[in-house]
Amino acid sequence: MKDPPTLGSILSMRLLTSILLLVLPLTAAEVDVYLLGGQSNMQGIGKIAQLPNAQDIDLSRTHFFTGKGFETIQLGKTKTSARPADFGPEIGFGQVMNQKGKEIYIIKYFASGMPLHPGWNRNKWVGLPAAPKRTNFYPGTNAQDPNKGRLYLAMQKRFASGVQSLKAAGHTPKIRGFLWMQGEQDSKNQTSATTYAKHLKLLKNRLSEDMNVDPLPLVFGQVLPYTPALDRFTHRTEIRQQMAAADSKSGKSESIPTTTMVSTDPFPLLKDKVHYNAEGQLLLGQAFADAMLELQK
Repeated sequence: MKDPPTLGSILSMRLLTSILLLVLPLTAAEVDVYLLGGQSNMQGIGKIAQLPNAQDIDLSRTHFFTGKGFETIQLGKTKTSARPADFGPEIGFGQVMNQKGKEIYIIKYFASGMPLHPGWNRNKWVGLPAAPKRTNFYPGTNAQDPNKGRLYLAMQKRFASGVQSLKAAGHTPKIRGFLWMQGEQDSKNQTSATTYAKHLKLLKNRLSEDMNVDPLPLVFGQVLPYTPALDRFTHRTEIRQQMAAADSKSGKSESIPTTTMVSTDPFPLLKDKVHYNAEGQLLLGQAFADAMLELQK
């Protein structure tokens, strides 16, 4: 029979274990992160109180960045839109992802009524060339471009803050995709409407580089399903054509790799004929999830 371990040998083993724990790096758990950006239909003004079968929506594995950290989404409590009572596509997106057995972390940025094209400054068309300090989502042509729009810079900062929050919590964040819902403002001018695919591609590429993720799957929604177009959306037809052409399977010269457009034509709208109601927002998020999962195959 072996002699029982002495007190000295036990203490030595414990000391060795402590040293190894201090020296050897711990493996951080990898988590799936999705970046969401856009204007008012990304913000979402669907009412949770009008959400069909809200009690059946499982979001127990969908975590949302609040600006201070991540919390598991609780309908009516977690502020994912401008108000806790409202919601955007993150709810339907999280629902489908959870149904597929995926745990996800969402970082979202929105700015209502804001453009992508550098010729815009808020809702005023000032034209080209691009210039610094304009309020738009223009991502610039490179990392040092001084003409990056204020909204792009704010969105990038929000995304980076969420990623850093996960790292600080001991996770290894893996950005799995980008959801984009924007374009109504750009439909109000011929130049911004007819070059939308070009600037969407630039947005995808710049964000991919700035967030250090390649490839960055992009899923976006086609805006303005209501017809006839409201008077202020003077170039609705052109921007919708550009969006359809941007899809990676369009066969057009404007197509963007690893990019899918979601048609929103079947999704019900509010009386303003621009924003999706509760059912429409839920369907939008669900369609985003299905398209993203397909891109990831």
